[in-house]
Amino acid sequence: MILVAIAFWRLRLITLPLVAALFLSTVLGPPARWLARHRVPAALATWSVFLVAFAVIAGLAMLLIPGISDQFRDLGGQLSSSLTKIENWLTQGPFHLSHQDVEARVQDLRNDVTAARSELLQGALSGVALVLEGAGAALLTLVLTFFFVKDGDEIFRAGLSLIPANRAAETQTIGRESWKTLAGYVRGTAINGLINALVLSITLLILGVPLVLPVGILTFVGGFVPLAGGLVSGAIAVLLALVTKGPAAALIVLGAAILSHNLEGYIVGPLVLGRAVHLHPVAVLIALTTGVILGGIIGAFLAVPLVAVLVTIHRVRRSGRLRILQPAGELAHGEDTPATDAP
Repeated sequence: MILVAIAFWRLRLITLPLVAALFLSTVLGPPARWLARHRVPAALATWSVFLVAFAVIAGLAMLLIPGISDQFRDLGGQLSSSLTKIENWLTQGPFHLSHQDVEARVQDLRNDVTAARSELLQGALSGVALVLEGAGAALLTLVLTFFFVKDGDEIFRAGLSLIPANRAAETQTIGRESWKTLAGYVRGTAINGLINALVLSITLLILGVPLVLPVGILTFVGGFVPLAGGLVSGAIAVLLALVTKGPAAALIVLGAAILSHNLEGYIVGPLVLGRAVHLHPVAVLIALTTGVILGGIIGAFLAVPLVAVLVTIHRVRRSGRLRILQPAGELAHGEDTPATDAP
């Protein structure tokens, strides 16, 4: 497993776009297949889905980016004012700290923020090669996604033709069930992330906290890193409310974050994901930790769906052995019908 992870990382300019394309195909594939079933040519159906997706993303960016830029500029003044309030509370409140000590600590904090900003700027200036790699990976992702959406069935059949005849049926079932699991994970996680983002964003909007959209997007994306993503996005939202609106607003945002994640864990998650992805929290935690150790944030992003697919493969292979061991009549009733959609 470690050797596979090392090889995956060494070939990341190919493997990461491949995985990203599979993820995107689970979202863009269904509408393209719906158009194809209504006698729209495959190429035209794929182009239509891509163009609509690009138009939606570009339209949202043009509408929202100017307002976000203004809010970021206002946040600088609010942060300075909040630091002054915190300093006064520490010196005049119940703690009765020394004014000189508090002022020194606040100044150290401001210096650390300025230094971090400078380091980030230097890193951005020296990371031209990384930007070019990212642009190339993004382009390859789009190309692979296009062909997966357009020719997914043909690619799947071509891959099956390379498998020995005595293993083709089992491989076909494994492929279809694995794809079903991956699609269920992506769609279910996206719905969970969207609900969490809506709950948190509406709370921030009611309280008048700025940067609602960036926090909502971060919460949505963080949903694809179970446990850790929700903690990070919730902590950022609470800190933002604390800086801009005070402790009472921060407590309200904390309550909203806890509520949204309880909705995800006990109501939305089981209903949305269903049987497509069913992993115990311990398995999720172990998978996340292993993913972080082997691949950092990318490893955390890929760990849970990878484990879910491996569990599906094991389940399919075990059910295949049961078909051999048990009489055919015992399997005629209650055996799940394999999925019919392929990548």
